[in-house]
Amino acid sequence: MRFALSSWLPRAAVALLVAGAAVVAYREGGGADTRVPPPRPGEAPVTKEARDPGHGAEAYEVTTRLVEALGDARLDVPALGAAQQSMQGYWRKMRDPWVRLSGVAGDLAMTIALRTSRDFETQYSVPVPGGDTWVPKARVWNMNEGSFDQREAIFAPSPATLAFRIELPPHPRLRFAPAVVAPLSATTVFDVTVVDAGGAEHEVSRTRIQGGDARKWVDSDIDLAPWGGQRVELRLHTATDKPAAFEKRWLPPVSDDADAGAPPPDARPAEPPALPSLALALWGEPVILAKEPTRVPYDVLWVVVDALRPDVAASLHDPADDAAKLAAPRPPIDALLPSVPGLMPGIDRLAARGVHFTRAWSAGAWTRPGTLAMLTGERSSELGIDTLAWLLPVEAVSRYYASDPPLLPLVLRRDGVATAAFVNNFFMAGYVAVGVDMGFDRVTDHRYRARDTAEITRDAVDWMEANAGTRFFLFVNYNSPHEPYDPPKELLARVPPPPAGPRDRQVRAYMAEGAKDDAAIGTLLDELDKLGLTRSTLVVVTSDHGETLSAAHNAYGLEHMPMRFHHAVGNFEETTRVPIVLALPGVVDGGRAVTDRVRNVDLAPTVLELEGLEADPRMSGRSLMPLVRGVKEPEPRVVVTEGRGSRSILWDRWRLVVHETPGYDDGLYDLQDDPGERRNVARLRPDVLAEMHARLAAAVANVPAADAPAATQGPGALPTVHLRFAGAGAVHRVSGALVVGDGKHGATILLDPFGVARDTLRVDGPRIDFAMATAADALVGFDLRIDPPGAPVAWTLFLDDAPWPDHATFAGPFGLPAVAARAGIAGDDARAEVYAARFPVVDPSRDLGVFVTRDRPGEAPAAGPASDADQASGASEMQRVLQEWGYAHGSH
Repeated sequence: MRFALSSWLPRAAVALLVAGAAVVAYREGGGADTRVPPPRPGEAPVTKEARDPGHGAEAYEVTTRLVEALGDARLDVPALGAAQQSMQGYWRKMRDPWVRLSGVAGDLAMTIALRTSRDFETQYSVPVPGGDTWVPKARVWNMNEGSFDQREAIFAPSPATLAFRIELPPHPRLRFAPAVVAPLSATTVFDVTVVDAGGAEHEVSRTRIQGGDARKWVDSDIDLAPWGGQRVELRLHTATDKPAAFEKRWLPPVSDDADAGAPPPDARPAEPPALPSLALALWGEPVILAKEPTRVPYDVLWVVVDALRPDVAASLHDPADDAAKLAAPRPPIDALLPSVPGLMPGIDRLAARGVHFTRAWSAGAWTRPGTLAMLTGERSSELGIDTLAWLLPVEAVSRYYASDPPLLPLVLRRDGVATAAFVNNFFMAGYVAVGVDMGFDRVTDHRYRARDTAEITRDAVDWMEANAGTRFFLFVNYNSPHEPYDPPKELLARVPPPPAGPRDRQVRAYMAEGAKDDAAIGTLLDELDKLGLTRSTLVVVTSDHGETLSAAHNAYGLEHMPMRFHHAVGNFEETTRVPIVLALPGVVDGGRAVTDRVRNVDLAPTVLELEGLEADPRMSGRSLMPLVRGVKEPEPRVVVTEGRGSRSILWDRWRLVVHETPGYDDGLYDLQDDPGERRNVARLRPDVLAEMHARLAAAVANVPAADAPAATQGPGALPTVHLRFAGAGAVHRVSGALVVGDGKHGATILLDPFGVARDTLRVDGPRIDFAMATAADALVGFDLRIDPPGAPVAWTLFLDDAPWPDHATFAGPFGLPAVAARAGIAGDDARAEVYAARFPVVDPSRDLGVFVTRDRPGEAPAAGPASDADQASGASEMQRVLQEWGYAHGSH
């Protein structure tokens, strides 16, 4: 007999009871290791010895982003119109693309970068073939030297009051970074006030920014613990105070017209210019955090070294692969770098304790598509972002933002993770024509030719120290191996001359530049150790693309751009092959090498699996964890790389490169005979050329090739959705239709009946139609497996040919009334509602409805409905627990 909870206890109450018991057991039973919060102002940092070692499951996580709460806030910004006029000339800003707000709230939510370097911007100039010089416009390229700190912020020109009605979590903290966009003749005051449940006002913070200290974020961390658990009004107020004593120095106008560079010294005024009295004030990254068991288990430190090839690091060489290449009929010559032990000790050290992939490729032959691929699990073309044009059309960028792309920083921050990026990568700035916003709370861009590595490392270390007690995703993007190569002399001396090292001095300089960034990686790893975070942090080291170094590719490509010592216009093996190293103690470890073919689009799904989250069904990448665990896949993963006006596909021993612009022939290379891609055999092998074109077309469309092995996934290979119908002891006709997918991305459906004949189910493409009868004393239904697992499922159900009754759909391990999953499984809320390790106890003689469960990602498949003995045992146990707690009849 089913334990009929609904007759005497609301299902929601049972859920709360069980959840409460789980939390108590977790906290008190040793499942949650404590994480130490960041030190409050004036407190000493917490030492490594004071930290609780092990996988830290408890940390501060973001519970409310105030930018996202603006729509429900009381906003009093009387000077907004005048401030918007003053801000028209400031171009390093954009409306927040990830916050869907309208009206005044939408006007206040912005992403804005402040030039935090105090020296003047230096105008870039680039020599081009023919002896000319190209001077890129900063408003297009954002390439002027300097440091630019971009943050999600609320615009609050003085005077302004932003009032939020918020239910504060226990042990809350408020973090924010006030700033002023332009110098002014007065001090700007930022006040934080809490109005408690009784109406009493408490000023908890005051920050004063002097008139000459504009364009600098002031990171602040405020303890709100006295009001934890209360519903309060949180007020953020900006005002101006008396004029400040002003330094006699030249200050750029609010327009920040960087295209002009710095004025000559004799043009600087002896006295400061007249300054506005209106404070263009910002509340940067205002969030509320709480310390509790986090929704994701691990921090992430993700390091990218722009243009770094895997063969720069000795640990990433595959000796067998190297030997085969050198023994080929056409050896690679300088397309394969020699192994130089000790040159890259940071990466070598990480590979020794983690897992590295010896055959990994990027989905992009240059920075923007390569970075998007690793952070979204999709190629740029799938995202609608062109890989040919440097400059992106406004409509394409608008479609990208409107599509809510599956950016890893966005996915993680919606689960309470603090996200930040410290980079030298102007393609990550959405306010310029070449870039797009990639979903970080903060992006600090250090645009320097040589000092950027030190600046990035310093900021990343400081940020880790400040967020050591917070669940975080930290993205660090170095740029040293990117042309032009100008390494420190001591690092260049570590690259041996031939034959142990490369013959070409430029190639040796390239390797030395890699060593420069490797030293910075070592510093970051040391910092994790120092903070006691190594055991709870997933470390990813990779690159956005490789670099073309072979003399065989010393040619010119699109727009007469050189191929050698560059990328983008080339689409060769050496241009697209990248390092991938993952390390997470106890999970991804052992110093193992994985030789299976992988792509950087596989990284985002891998991180999500490790964090216990679903990969977005739009992601064409697949988690690397099956390969890490030693699972052999039926065929190698398809590698497609997109360059500027070109696409390539790698399959078996062949690589095909096709060009989308006229004047360029297809390239077909036999990588077994010619691993350096020095001989194009497209005209000699028309049969292979035709086959490779067909394979590329299938891969771009994300459909299997004609000869792909049939789906062989066993019951445990994909998570299963269980649908079971109960008729309350009567025979009812249940029917309906399910539609799988979003109509844009393909999905494979595997269907197994349960208690009914197979002919009661019919699959037609993405649609499943069914009609069956319930049994008096048994459940009937079917199991559904979908590839990709996260593809949405929508259903329309009928009971005795009438619309399905309200409140007759139940979900999850306790069979609670479905809310998010009432009409299907689409999105995180619905998936969370149906996750179950076991099917609920159901009594088909008394219960009427459909019961839905789904396996959790990364866990063993959920068992089907329990046996009668199991049901009786489970019902009895639940009865005893509820009686002991005083919730059931017969309790004492």
